[in-house]
Amino acid sequence: MDFLEKFRESLKIPTWWPPEADEGDEQAEAPLLRFQEFLARSFPEFHKAAERWVLSPYSVIYHLPGTNPKSSKSTALFLAHYDVVPAETEKWSVDPFGAELKDGFIYSRGSIDMKQMLIGIMEAAENLCTSGWKPEKDIWFAFGGDEERNGVLGAVRTVKWFNEKGIKFDWIIDEGTPIAEKQIKGIDTPLALVSIEEKGYVSFNITVEQEPGHASRPPDTQAAAVLGEALRKIAKKPFPFMLGKTVEAFFKSASRYMPGIQGFVMRHARALGTLFFKLAATNPTMKSMLRNTVAMTQLFGSAADNVMPSEVRAVINLRLLWPWTVEKAAAFIEKAINDKRVKLSVYGLGTDPVPAGKDYMRYGWPEIESAVKEAWPDIPVMPFIMIATTDSRHYQELAKCIFRFSPYKLDPKEMSLVHAHDERISQENLLKGLKFYTGLMRSL
Repeated sequence: MDFLEKFRESLKIPTWWPPEADEGDEQAEAPLLRFQEFLARSFPEFHKAAERWVLSPYSVIYHLPGTNPKSSKSTALFLAHYDVVPAETEKWSVDPFGAELKDGFIYSRGSIDMKQMLIGIMEAAENLCTSGWKPEKDIWFAFGGDEERNGVLGAVRTVKWFNEKGIKFDWIIDEGTPIAEKQIKGIDTPLALVSIEEKGYVSFNITVEQEPGHASRPPDTQAAAVLGEALRKIAKKPFPFMLGKTVEAFFKSASRYMPGIQGFVMRHARALGTLFFKLAATNPTMKSMLRNTVAMTQLFGSAADNVMPSEVRAVINLRLLWPWTVEKAAAFIEKAINDKRVKLSVYGLGTDPVPAGKDYMRYGWPEIESAVKEAWPDIPVMPFIMIATTDSRHYQELAKCIFRFSPYKLDPKEMSLVHAHDERISQENLLKGLKFYTGLMRSL
């Protein structure tokens, strides 16, 4: 089976998680186990060379031993996840788990997020092991099955396993920002954006209680109105702008490829201060790099249209810049609301931002930059900030540096397909990604 066939087979395994299912649900976990066994069956030479541990349906770990522990080269960990988000079949033009090949693209849920990376990593390792290659230093691989649900069952338990064995890494690479093509207004040159830091993630419940009753006798002050006023206050009090070192470094690097006044503004962002932030506020992408964002995502009330609810609740999702923390963000929101009737609590798992590693130019960056140039000659490589979240945030205590990068050239339309209908990736991108991972491993 060749690389393309393996990739398509991986996509046909529906590794999405039913919302109503819990850990231990055999029917829900069966596709995750099938995927783990698919890897063992499809990459035999790698499995002969590597040690393998299956911790659960949500975690599989591999170790490719190095030949020279005293080598000056780095010890690296490759991360990926094999779970995907559900797909609304009726809204796709093809079967979302059919892995249909059409016009040079493979259509499937998980084709961009992120089975193309996982299978690319495995194929690169398989080909290198088949050729007799062995790394100088240890290479580790950790694949998770619940990244789309915060990684509690996969990544968190994998980290515990590494900690118990005292295993640490010089650097880690996970999914992340791509080679951006025409995604930044005014820049025509594709840019390889390697994220060296990651915004924090937290969702808050905003809750207001009241006495339940019949809708024919509503109170003068209703919980929904109090909640609505709280949300209005949050919207009117955004987090302050700030220019972090990573974002400033990106602006300076990218300004070389942006002509005229726009390039000047990016190059002198810090000196322009408030004026720069006013200009950046008109661009949603730039704005998300310069402040904590608040997205109002869910509303809950009564189960019936003629019953006053005992509680109304909203969920807001925040992405936090370093050095903000979940605790500081909660205090900011509470101060903006300033109403004792409104209760704030963390919803799910909150994580603080992951700052850039101090030695990122020493550990990992040279190898990644070289691999990019091997796969994508003449494309500049730049530090960036991951505004979404990855499993790698759970691993920050295990490595000196973490990189979040997807070695595929994506334009705005392709980027918009992540978690969307008719998700797809080109064959050209697949082969370029394979070349990247092959070059990256060969350098270790």
